[in-house]
Amino acid sequence: MAETLAVERRVLTGILGISERAVRRKRRSAVRLTPTASDRLSRIDRILSLATEVFGATEKAAEWLKRSNHALGNQQPIQLLDTDAGTQCVEQKLRQIQHSFAY
Repeated sequence: MAETLAVERRVLTGILGISERAVRRKRRSAVRLTPTASDRLSRIDRILSLATEVFGATEKAAEWLKRSNHALGNQQPIQLLDTDAGTQCVEQKLRQIQHSFAY
């Protein structure tokens, strides 16, 4: 996911709420992520899919997710994906963009 979004792993692990060391350890021993981290990763994937649909390309979607957004309090959308409420705000903004493109 970090490669797809073109972000450093520490950014992604920060959103997931786990350390890079824990990710490496889990990867080596084939242990699954915690339910919380799995949920957050699923949210990121869902939002990336929606953003790709809205912008027409994964690269454009990833750039939008990393760019500060005035409508989101000048925060990067990706930084809001660590909570359900933040994810809902990002999804709502994407839906607004999607509907404005449709007209």
